[in-house]
This record gives sequence, C-alpha cells and structure tokens, in this order.
Amino acid sequence: MAGADPAAQSGDLLAEVIDALPGGLAIFDADARLLRANATFRTLNSALGDLIVPGLEWDRFLVELVARGCVAPSIRERLQWMEGRLGDGERPAPPFTFEMRGGGLHEVALRQTATGGFILTQADVTDSRRAEENEREADAVLRHVLDSCPANLVMSRVDDAQVIYRSPAARELFGSGRDAAAHFASRAERADFITALLPQGRVDEMVVDGVRPDGGTFPCLISARLIEYRGEDVVISAMVDISGEVAMRKTLAEQRERIFQAEKMSALGELLAGVAHELNNPLSVVVGHALMMREEASDPDTIRRIEKIGNAAERCTKIVKSFLAMARRQNVDAAAIAPAQLVKGAIDTLQQGSGPMRATVGIDLPETLPALLGDAAQLEQVFMNLLLNAEQAMREREMPGTIRISARPVAGQPALAIDVEDDGPGIPAEIGQRVFEPLFTTKRAGEGTGIGLAFCHRVVTTHGGTIELLPSETGAHFRVTLPTGDAPASARSVTQGATQAPAAARILVIDDEEDVADLVSEILKKEGLSVDAAHTAEDGIAMARKADYAAILTDLNMPGMGGRGLYDVLRAESPALAHRIAFVTGDTMSPDVRDFLDKAGRPFLEKPIAPKDLRALVSGMLAND
Repeated sequence: MAGADPAAQSGDLLAEVIDALPGGLAIFDADARLLRANATFRTLNSALGDLIVPGLEWDRFLVELVARGCVAPSIRERLQWMEGRLGDGERPAPPFTFEMRGGGLHEVALRQTATGGFILTQADVTDSRRAEENEREADAVLRHVLDSCPANLVMSRVDDAQVIYRSPAARELFGSGRDAAAHFASRAERADFITALLPQGRVDEMVVDGVRPDGGTFPCLISARLIEYRGEDVVISAMVDISGEVAMRKTLAEQRERIFQAEKMSALGELLAGVAHELNNPLSVVVGHALMMREEASDPDTIRRIEKIGNAAERCTKIVKSFLAMARRQNVDAAAIAPAQLVKGAIDTLQQGSGPMRATVGIDLPETLPALLGDAAQLEQVFMNLLLNAEQAMREREMPGTIRISARPVAGQPALAIDVEDDGPGIPAEIGQRVFEPLFTTKRAGEGTGIGLAFCHRVVTTHGGTIELLPSETGAHFRVTLPTGDAPASARSVTQGATQAPAAARILVIDDEEDVADLVSEILKKEGLSVDAAHTAEDGIAMARKADYAAILTDLNMPGMGGRGLYDVLRAESPALAHRIAFVTGDTMSPDVRDFLDKAGRPFLEKPIAPKDLRALVSGMLAND
C-alpha cells in the first residue's frame, strides 16, 4: 500500500505470525512485563484472560495462577526458579511439564531474548503424553508377551545380521550370540534365505539346518517377515525344530517299506510256494531213483553220471526249500543260543560244504554276551548266507579280504546287535535299499538267485528282529538285531529206529502222484517189505479197513479229503491204526500244516525223499509198534 509505514507493516506481520503459532507464546521485556501474547497462550490460561494484556508483570502472573486455582504453589516456585536462572546468566532450565488443576498436562519453557527479556512457551501435551504412556504400556505388554512366548523369535538387521531382540525360547535354542547368521549351518543357506525374503518381504516354512550352542546341527523350518524399524530393514523370524518330525517321518517311511516288503514277499511267496510244491513230487522221483541207482551201481562211469544227476537234483531241492522257507514263515523252536557258538557253527557248516574260506574271518563275540533267543538252525543259515555273500563278493574281485563279526547289547532293550562287515567291493548306495527284495541280486547272470538275503530278512523278522544294510566307506556292513533271553528248547521227538525194517511187514503207501508212490513202494520192497499203494485218501481208507497194515505212509495234500481227512477218519474208527500213520509231504512250513503235524504228534518225512531217510522212518515206526 503506497505511503504505508514499513515498521508498522512488519509489526502487523509479526503479530500474525505469533498468533498463528500452534503453541502458546508470551514475550516479556527486560523488566519482566508482558509485551505480547498470542491467542493460544490466552486460551491455555483462560482463567487469567482479563489480566493477559501488555504490561502484565511476571510476578503477578504467577501469583494469579495460584490464586485462581490454575496451578499448585510448587509450580509457581518452579517457574520463578526458571526465570531466575535466566537473570543470573546461567544455562536455561529444560522444559518443565506440570498438571493444571483443571486437568491436562502443560509443558513450559523459558528462553532469554537479546534485549534482556524472555519468551515463555506453553503447550498442552496431554494427548501426546497419554499416547506416549499408552505406547510404553503397550511396549511393556508386548515385551512381557514375547518373553513368555514359546516360539523361537529373533529380530535382526538385514545388512549385518546383528540381533536386536531374541525371545527366551530362541536364546535357549540358539544361545545368546549377537550374529543371527550363526543360526544357520552354512552361509549359503543364510544367503538363500535372504534371497527368498527380499522380493516379497516374507518367507514361509523354508527348510534349513540350524546350529545349537554346542555346534550340533538340526533340521528346522524358518518363517520370516521383513519390516522397517527405526529407519532400517529388520527381519522378524521364527525357527521351528523339526528333528522329532524328521525322525518320525523316517520311522514311518521305514515301517511303510517293511510293510511293502512283507506284502511283496507274501504275494510272491504264494506263487513260489505253489511252484515249489509242484516241483517237490518230480524231484522226489529224481532224487530217490538217483540215490537208489548209486547204491546199486558198480561201474565207475555210471556212478559218475549218477552222481551228477543226484547233485543237480539236490541243488534243485535246496532251491525249492529256499523258496518254501522264503514264502512261508517257519515255526521258531526258540532256545537260548550263545552268539559265538552260533557264528562258529555257521562258519564250520559253510566250510564243510564249499571248502575252506579264502577270507580271514575275525570274530569278536565275548562269552559274556547275553544268549540269543531263537531257532539255531534258522539263524545259522542267516549268518551262512551273509558270510557266503561276502566271500563271493571278494572272490570276484580276487581279494583275499577280511570279514569281521562283532556284537554288542542294544541299550535299553533285551536285544543283541551283531555286525557283519567286510572290506570287499561293497554295495552301491543306489541299490542298497533293494538287496532284501526277493529275486533281486547284485551278482552276474546265472550266479545268484536273489533268495539268500530275502530269506535272511524273513527269518530275522520271524524272530522279532531286524536286518539292515548300513552305510560303509569300505565293503558291506550288515547289522542283525535279535532278541535275547533264556527259553527251554521246544524239541519235538522224532521217531527213529533201526535202519533195518522187520521182514514181511505190510505197508500202505498213499500218494496222488503215481511216480512218487511207485518210488516209495520200490524202496520199501527192496527192504523185503510188502507194499500196497493207493492214489487217493478214500481208496486208502477202504484198503485200511480190509487189511492190518504195520505202517501207513500218506501224503498230506491230495484231492478229496487228503491226508488230514484220512487221519481223522482212522483216528475215529481205529485209533490203533491211526497211531501207525506217518506223513510224507512237500509242505511242512506253512503255519496250518505245522499246527496239524504238531497236534497229530505223528512222524513225518519232507519231500524230496531220500531212500535212507524213508528206511529210517519206517524202521522206527515198526520198531515202536
């Protein structure tokens, strides 16, 4: 505006600025008289509104604050002290907060001016202080919750991984180190974690390996969020120890594998059992006639050929019996067995059958070890198979090698763990899980049947134990775990008599296979016995009703009522004749057959038939009649 006074314009502008300030402001001169106060100051001190005009003395202002009930006398004294420090040239007192009698918190500060006066600033801080108090209470509650939380919570900076906060649970799991990167088993895992976290600011259940305070590692799941805290990026993470879950999954996987193997063995076993049973009868004919020809022949060339036939038939017989043993669980005649005696018996039997072993066998089986509880014959076959496999593997590589057998009690269990280790070529890890599968073999074509280890697995499992292939840097390492304890040997009496049968005794042979019946008849006739043959159980009963037989040899599995039905009928009609029955069968391993034979209490002969065994059976029966 033309002709306006610049000083007046400046004064008006200053007044507008002061009134526009959000806080209360009062300016006093060197004589402590009010020069100017803004509207906010008047509002904050509304009880003194009639006094707050230029010229108001500082002391009167303070007196009226108390007199009109705005503040307590102590507040006046504090304000006087603050103003006195300015007059003495001392450093200004810090801002002062007090409670107004009418309610609310006010904060005041005094600052000296260049002209010797001072400025009083006043602000209502009720809301801000209440917010601060609420925040402090919330922080205290949050801290209490976090300190009581069972989760492993860690708050750390992204750039240097320094820990800002760690819950007690996390401190117990990881220790109190300041570097969160040390919680990871490797820097690569920490780097992968940060790489996964940064794009979206979150990671959920990432699998990593954690590190305990003692340096041990463990599998865990880490979940995290990226947040800003006090101007920097920090990570809030929670790590869950899943060692128990991993162990449980491993156990479940092993159980599923055992169930799968058992089901596969059962299915395959039924097939093998059928095949083996069908082979038993023709094998009986081959083996029986070969042995008879061997007894009768005198020409060396003929004897040599007969022996080849007999050896081949015997090999087929062993394979058939292995099929049956693998297919059907055998009864366990449990007895206390010394571990050293069992292993030495397996070595002796193996050397007698295939000659001295090339490998050196080291045995570490102290006499103080607890006795095993099991069937000695079956368990001896298990260790024979393991030793034979190790010997053959090292022989293929032209290595003399060493086999080590040791044992130790299983902690907390009535069991013994027996380790069979060799320094041979070993078994590749990729096929290690298949070695117990039926018909699976690591040997060259034509050299292995794939039955040995499957048989071992079945026998050990039947005994309530386990057999496993353990990782090994050199050679193969098998561990057989078997129960220990003391038990009386449950031996079944086997009737044995002289090898020479009384002449003229009459024998009834019953078998649905005519060749087998003819073979048995021929063997017995050569002993001077009178033999009748029948090919069904029904025909056999009819013949038994008409003649007085000194012994009846019958197959079990035949069309019609079979050997069991024949026994039941004769036991009801003629107990004395039923007492002269013996069974000749190709299946003594199935539980129902073994149960029947045990209950009947009659002697039995297992196919394929050897002439000397048949003669011994009949001689014993006739001698005991």
